[in-house]
Amino acid sequence: MNKALVFSSLRIAALLPLLFSPQLIACELSSIPAKQQQHGCGCNYYFPAKAPLRPAIVLQTQLDGTQAMMMREGALIELWGAQPKPFLIEPGTTSMQAYRYQNTAIKVENTERPGCTFGQQGCEVIGYLSQISMADNYQQCQWLIQGDCGC
Repeated sequence: MNKALVFSSLRIAALLPLLFSPQLIACELSSIPAKQQQHGCGCNYYFPAKAPLRPAIVLQTQLDGTQAMMMREGALIELWGAQPKPFLIEPGTTSMQAYRYQNTAIKVENTERPGCTFGQQGCEVIGYLSQISMADNYQQCQWLIQGDCGC
């Protein structure tokens, strides 16, 4: 067998445990299964999808940003550390919410999308352009998503 091929195979075999190590869990952003999603008033953060597909919801919170739920390592978990934040109702305004899960810091930044004026007839939901950032063990990952908050 070729010595270079054996050396390459050994290097790949040495890297495989690193690729599947717990350190990579910081960058996990999985959708919440439909049967585990919460319904009612609150916020849904998702990767948009074109009809007829449903958006992949990755984070759910109360209207004030507290009681956040997301999938981690195949289980629906509650994030902690959030402070209640006011509901954004002015177009273009921004807010940031910080969460923790074990050693992972999770930050959600929201900017209200242009749309209807909250409180007017037919405008019970506010849309956000959002970014989720996660950091753990010198890893940082970011995703651009959307959010909808309301009843």
